[in-house]
Amino acid sequence: MSYEIIKGIKIKDNKVFIKGDSNNVFPKSFEYIESPYFTKILNEKGESELNLSIMREFESGNFQSSLKLKWVKALEVLYYMFEEEYKLFNWRTNNFKYGSEEDKAHNERRRSKEFDLLLLKALNTKYPKANLIVKIGENKFIGKVTSRFIRFSYGQAQAKKFVWRTQAEQYAKKVNGEVLEL
Repeated sequence: MSYEIIKGIKIKDNKVFIKGDSNNVFPKSFEYIESPYFTKILNEKGESELNLSIMREFESGNFQSSLKLKWVKALEVLYYMFEEEYKLFNWRTNNFKYGSEEDKAHNERRRSKEFDLLLLKALNTKYPKANLIVKIGENKFIGKVTSRFIRFSYGQAQAKKFVWRTQAEQYAKKVNGEVLEL
């Protein structure tokens, strides 16, 4: 499935501009282009509804970004802070047979006002400060984490700071380390 790689979203003169490109188009040209769809939402329903619509696109996977945009941060808040509430709506855990009553009920929950309120709650929650590190042994720490490797550092100052305890504990388990709070 294709998705949009988003590098930025801005509002200028009551118009919404998106800097992004499709994941399956080459070469990539990231430039701000007006989005008539989101501009219409902004002008007819306001900025709160616009943020909710953009948040829905990020949550569904249609928009993706490696940058810490406010909607990406809100997704992390949704996953880590509101994990229990989100379980009812999470499309990644929907293992129901397509078209079954359970599938229909799940999709109906995702279209509900309760789901919209949860997304807005995540958007309006203050993003916590990164204050957790993972220590391995005497003076060794996790320094950098990518999808392919974990780099270690020697010294607390160069240690990667984690925001979410769950995430820090997962990495600590992988390297037989312990989570420390700064």
